[in-house]
Amino acid sequence: MSLSAIHILDYAAVAWFAACYFGYGWAVNHGPLKGKVGLVAAVELRRVQWMRAALHRDVRIMDAQLMTSLSSGTAFFASTTVIVLGGLAAMLGAADNVKIRLEQLPFVGDTAIVMWELKIMFMMALVIRAFFKFAWAFRLTHYLGIMLGAMPAGSAEDLAQGERHIAKTARLASIAATHTNDGLRTIYFAIAGLGWFLHPLIFMAACTWVLWVVYRREYRSNALAAVGDSDV
Repeated sequence: MSLSAIHILDYAAVAWFAACYFGYGWAVNHGPLKGKVGLVAAVELRRVQWMRAALHRDVRIMDAQLMTSLSSGTAFFASTTVIVLGGLAAMLGAADNVKIRLEQLPFVGDTAIVMWELKIMFMMALVIRAFFKFAWAFRLTHYLGIMLGAMPAGSAEDLAQGERHIAKTARLASIAATHTNDGLRTIYFAIAGLGWFLHPLIFMAACTWVLWVVYRREYRSNALAAVGDSDV
């Protein structure tokens, strides 16, 4: 395969990645998947249930423990992306050695060193995006803990105020979860991006596979059947 043909496939692979990655987000927020009940929407209803139950609890130790668990999870992902980013930076400094070793494989084509560096920087951009998503979600869980601590008592005279606070707290929890989900989806596609180092067609196939996995888990998974039942 000629070098020019590989360049054409590289452009096609990037275009297909953009269609899968950004197209899915558009379909969920503005396109045909908007309004369709998925796992995120089902869990959002459960968050309202959680906050309503917390309103009527005298002791909210369990709620604080749940908040700690959510916060530690996003902190783990944020710190992991920093480690991965450091590894990619080291890989960028040794791009020549990585290129030589990988091109010894029979199905890896000969590519200019500039293209290898662009591929690494592409991976770094995805990891950086994921870091900001996780870091902001981690910060939002702190605000969510403050909202939970400020929740009024569940007495009858405070019921209207409590319902407003429930809606705001559940909404903040949903925003934090949305950023976490976006960060995870970015990591999924970054893993697919590893296939680009082997061949652009592998990258395109991996993006297609990730897109199907994300869609299936959101709208056709057993988790959705378990969480989104009709008694909500």
